[in-house]
Amino acid sequence: MYRNFCSFNHNTRAPQASIRYLIYHYTACDLATSLKILCDDEADNPVSAHYLIDENGDIYQLVDEEKRAWHAGKSSWEGREDINSWSIGIELVNPGHGPHYRPFPQAQMEALAHLSLQLINRYQIKPWHVLGHADIAPTRKVDPGELFDWKWLASQGIGIMPSLGISPASDYSLEMIQKLLKQYGYEVDSSKGNDSHIQAVLRAFQMHFTPSHVTKKPNIETYSALLSLLEKKNKKG
Repeated sequence: MYRNFCSFNHNTRAPQASIRYLIYHYTACDLATSLKILCDDEADNPVSAHYLIDENGDIYQLVDEEKRAWHAGKSSWEGREDINSWSIGIELVNPGHGPHYRPFPQAQMEALAHLSLQLINRYQIKPWHVLGHADIAPTRKVDPGELFDWKWLASQGIGIMPSLGISPASDYSLEMIQKLLKQYGYEVDSSKGNDSHIQAVLRAFQMHFTPSHVTKKPNIETYSALLSLLEKKNKKG
């Protein structure tokens, strides 16, 4: 069921910006609190999203799609910043990481798939441009997290997941993985010499693509997944 709520937390997209990305978030609170936060234009740091999906599958449109909602914050993908100007943001009601973090209910996921397919077709969004907040802001965010069912979404034609069974050579290195992460789209700056930065990027990637191997460390699963994803991305270009 679609419901309309009005959030005034938006502005105009940057000149020449077009919608290229679909960004998923969790709210880390219940529905009533989520609506209050996303529609509160008097907050010190007002935020919003184009859509909010409740756990029962109800969809709330908060901001018109042509407007720039304030959901991504400081973020980047493929070297592009101001992701808000280039994206549609969807918030999912979920308690978030902590003692009550839980899988996203099927009704919620089916509503998300229905809405996402409409947006993907409307704006010709590429599979590798369907992302989580953690992907575009790995040092700040962890949502939607490792319990979000990216694999099921990919089976519905939304996003992309690595193929199983690829057996690369085992002599990978952190430097190789950093290079592949950057090629795929993550912000990786090896010159920073910042272990916490690369750990955050690895965590974001692993929560999305290898959720059973979230170690924040380079491993064969991460290397294999990156090779598979880049092969698919390069083929579909």
